[in-house]
Amino acid sequence: MKKRWLKSLTYTALGVGLVMTTVLTAGCDTATVSSGDKVKVYTTMMAESDFVKQIGKEHVVVDTWVPNGVNVWQWAPTLADQKNLESANLFIRNGVNVEDRYWNDVETNMKEKNKGLLIVDASKGIDKLDLLEFINPDVTDEERNKPRKDPYYYLDPVNAKKEVDTIEAALEKKAPSYKEDFKKNAEEYKKRLDELDKQYRDTLSKVKHKEIVSPYPAYQYLAKEYGLKYYVPDTFTAMKFPQDDEAKGNAIKDDLAKHDIKAVFFQQEAAPRVQEFMGWMGYKSGILESYEGKQDKTYIETMQDNLNQLEAGLNLE
Repeated sequence: MKKRWLKSLTYTALGVGLVMTTVLTAGCDTATVSSGDKVKVYTTMMAESDFVKQIGKEHVVVDTWVPNGVNVWQWAPTLADQKNLESANLFIRNGVNVEDRYWNDVETNMKEKNKGLLIVDASKGIDKLDLLEFINPDVTDEERNKPRKDPYYYLDPVNAKKEVDTIEAALEKKAPSYKEDFKKNAEEYKKRLDELDKQYRDTLSKVKHKEIVSPYPAYQYLAKEYGLKYYVPDTFTAMKFPQDDEAKGNAIKDDLAKHDIKAVFFQQEAAPRVQEFMGWMGYKSGILESYEGKQDKTYIETMQDNLNQLEAGLNLE
């Protein structure tokens, strides 16, 4: 219908480009997936991929851009990643800084190659906190110290529910024939998130130590939601400690001694040398997953693992 309508119009030479662009863009805004077809979705990070799966189930195919085990601040999509996006119906971005380095290029490319792509900011309606530490060794000190917002809002189950609403609305827009299924699945999943929230609230309200200390700055939203303090030391990481430097080692020890803790939480398993050093200082090493890159675990499984780690580490004598 649209093609026949376009062919029947007579344009002036000067008006062709403008009018055709307007019509095509308007058509793309309403482009939908036919009943029986799957909605093809890409996301920047893993949490949003899992939310899409939980809401869309058999009506979606979804993939995560960021691979597992990479620094999300350094990563950028390959040409193959962008090529895949050309055939997608929906892209869900984190929306808080992580895509900034490459987003203009992606958006420009998609305006040319996939005008029907619906791009959604998953952080819509979520109050943003300031990022405590920008971990990207590739940038200058000036760039590293620029104020940024914290993109790890999804590690708070209360924020995750808001994301589910945003993603549900996007799926319904692209595939209205599945609207009732999307609504039903989203409501069921939000009940599971409510249960997760209750588990966190009940468990963390009773822990002995009320502060999370981690060199990785991903757990601020979670700490705030459940009444915990949060501290990000910048003197060590899970894999890097000041080697054979007594002064720096003592500085770390003095820094941690200011906090009522018995465990330090890393994003990945700490190297043996780091664990040995932590033990020498009297601390255990815990692991909290930030759930950034592609993996098999679901969001709720990951968050339950994190809760188990927090319960153990924050109750140490």
